[in-house]
Amino acid sequence: MEKNLNNEEQDVIDYANTSEYMTFELGAMKYAIELPKIREILTYPDIITHLPNTEDWVKGLINLRGEVVPILDIRIKFNTGEPIYDSNTAVIAVITEDKRMIGIIVDKVDDVQRLDTSALAPVSDMGSAIPSKYLKGFVRLENNQMLVIMDIEAVVHKDELKDA
Repeated sequence: MEKNLNNEEQDVIDYANTSEYMTFELGAMKYAIELPKIREILTYPDIITHLPNTEDWVKGLINLRGEVVPILDIRIKFNTGEPIYDSNTAVIAVITEDKRMIGIIVDKVDDVQRLDTSALAPVSDMGSAIPSKYLKGFVRLENNQMLVIMDIEAVVHKDELKDA
């Protein structure tokens, strides 16, 4: 690394290997989803149509601008801690590769970060409450905090929902 006149390191970011991710919290861990998969962020809705005979993590359906959207509380599915429904609770509406829109409930939405995906470490190297089949890997942030990249396609795959 070259030093500039102020003696600070100059970081060169290779944008070819970076993508933007929305970060959020589940329990004590920080996770991220690729930004292009996210349609919008919602506050936890007052009205959810509950579905009979479903798993407890399937909260029900909402009408989002004329589209019926299932709402899944992945905090319950992955047992990341006692699910609290307060002003921080958010629903991330994601669009799957097969064009389904699904809302996932998270403890708190943080912000958008550009991450170097070439630095992704395998999930087997870390401890997470979420099984590795639902994760793409993790990156270490500048503050040495771990950010886990969620494979949202695996989390909301039709096979995951058919038994729900």
